Amino acid sequence: MIPINIWIVEDDGGYRRNLQRSLGREEHITCSRVFPSCIPFLEAIQEDTHPDLVLMDLGLPEMGGVEGIQRLKEIAPDVTVIVLTVMEDKEKVLQSLDAGAAGYLLKSSTIREIVDGLQQVFVGGAALSPGIAKIVLEELKKPAPDEFGLTDREIEVLELLAEGLSVKEIAAKLDVSRATAAFHLGNIYQKLNVQSQTGAVAKALRAGII
Repeated sequence: MIPINIWIVEDDGGYRRNLQRSLGREEHITCSRVFPSCIPFLEAIQEDTHPDLVLMDLGLPEMGGVEGIQRLKEIAPDVTVIVLTVMEDKEKVLQSLDAGAAGYLLKSSTIREIVDGLQQVFVGGAALSPGIAKIVLEELKKPAPDEFGLTDREIEVLELLAEGLSVKEIAAKLDVSRATAAFHLGNIYQKLNVQSQTGAVAKALRAGII
């Protein structure tokens, strides 16, 4: 497996240490830095070599996780964030995905589920705990006028993303090349002004596009 360097932003010291220790047992994962809040994390991002992925809690002191994700995307848009929290509130879920989180996992997840989510996001997929996926899918609304100028094909791609299909699976479903599916996805990102698959799905659901 490809090595993954991870940073953790978590204010619960006990959970933070256990998580770092557990992830460190994985041969391909290095958990090089941990932070108790967003402020020292954002300072480090501006000074140090960027990690591949960041696991971030939402209920953090001084600056909440959603704002932390937003600030991070301004400073270092190349850094991928996965939310790891106890919060299952629908608004928090959608706010996090809109802000640019590539995944949303609950702390009730097992280490194996967290590791699987990290791997999935690292290769360009999305990671949602089952309960969170249900929240996202329950946001399906009646079709509304498309204010973003998406084509019928792009909406079709979004609908398949909402079903949890990967880019490769979408290409097979639509009988197009993977490059074509990725091209449509790139156009969707640009039109919706998002940076991840989960962000695109969340924004499309909230806008009533799918």
